[in-house]
Amino acid sequence: MKRAKTAAKPVVTSVNLEDIASKPLTKQQRDRIAALAALPDDRIDTGDIPEVAETTGWVHNPLYRPLTQSITIRLNAPDIAVARSLSKKKGLPYQTLIRNLLHEALEREVAREH
Repeated sequence: MKRAKTAAKPVVTSVNLEDIASKPLTKQQRDRIAALAALPDDRIDTGDIPEVAETTGWVHNPLYRPLTQSITIRLNAPDIAVARSLSKKKGLPYQTLIRNLLHEALEREVAREH
C-alpha cells in the first residue's frame, strides 16, 4: 500500500525593521540617494499627488496602537478613589480612565501653546 504524499509546508521567513536597517547600503543605493538629495525642489514633479483640501470625516487608523511604557507614579488617594468611582460608572478599568484623562489634558496643553 502506497502512502499519500503530503504537501510540503511553506517556508515562512520573517524580517523585522532592525534587520533591514542594519544592512549596509550598496554603492548603487548610496549613489541614488545622493542624486535624489541633490535634486532641487522645483525639479520634483508632484503633479500626481492630489491636493488635500477637505479633512472632515477622517478617522484614526483602528489598527494603530501607540507604544506604551510602564511607569510608576504617585497619585493622591482621593484622586484615585474618584478615578475608581468614575471608571465603574463608565465601565472602564481605572488606570485606562486615568491614562485617557491625562492624554486629553496633554492634548489641550499642546493646543494652547500653538
